[in-house]
Amino acid sequence: MTHQEWIAQCIELALENAADGQAPFAALVVQDDNLVATGVNDVKATQDVAGHAEIRALQAAARCMGTRRLAGCVLYTSCEPCPMCLGAIYWSGITHVYYGLSVTEQAAFDDLPALQYAELCRAAHKRRVQLVQATPDNVDPRRPFQAH
Repeated sequence: MTHQEWIAQCIELALENAADGQAPFAALVVQDDNLVATGVNDVKATQDVAGHAEIRALQAAARCMGTRRLAGCVLYTSCEPCPMCLGAIYWSGITHVYYGLSVTEQAAFDDLPALQYAELCRAAHKRRVQLVQATPDNVDPRRPFQAH
């Protein structure tokens, strides 16, 4: 199948998901032009803020393939991934992602992903969410990694 055909399949799955009362997002993991796994956004149903289509597709593909390393697979998604999903894509080892609707285009319906990307471009001290390192006395935060 072509990239456009895989994206068309994502869009149809996203339409079905929206008809089921969920958010209109879907994703597919494909390896060697074979569908490995699908995922849809189930945040409303599960109250799981990480229940994005890309995350669900990556999780299903990892279970199906018996590995969290999905290098060699391609991710197709109905919309350009948000920063959370992009992070998961990096962790998975996938290096090619094709999407239907860009974050800029999606902003007409939901501007949160565009705002998140803009926020990440700001200096850390100017972000809405403040990250503060807190190192306890006499406890080295590197210890869990050294024991690994």
